[in-house]
Amino acid sequence: MVKQPVSRIRPALVGGVLIALGVLTMGLSIYFLGFRPPLLPEDVRYIGGNPQALSPALRDWLGIVFNTWGGFIAGYGTMLTGAGVFMLTGRNSWLIRATALSLLIVFGRFLYSNIVLSSDFLWVIAGLFALSLAAVYLLIVEL
Repeated sequence: MVKQPVSRIRPALVGGVLIALGVLTMGLSIYFLGFRPPLLPEDVRYIGGNPQALSPALRDWLGIVFNTWGGFIAGYGTMLTGAGVFMLTGRNSWLIRATALSLLIVFGRFLYSNIVLSSDFLWVIAGLFALSLAAVYLLIVEL
């Protein structure tokens, strides 16, 4: 089988699209982390109730949940951006660093939220965070 030369146009196009998607995704994460209210108008319509009837504790909990989502979204945007830059440059270091940073963002925010909530499953989340720290170490120091 004869290997065909790889066109630089495709990786550049894919890289550009991934970077754009990653940056937009990180922008969305800023909304979730800092600006999204606990209930949107469509949330109120869906539950069919009066938002003022919700307890303040539920509103606080929803804020924590959406901040956690913001962390996951930020981590995903970081991964997409790193993959896009890799596609443009061919440098593995972008994938390695983006993966490491994503792990810290995602599992760091997840752990923080569960500490704030005094979660019964904190030990599970702490274990995932510890495993992510090990992965970051291996990515940055060992590769």
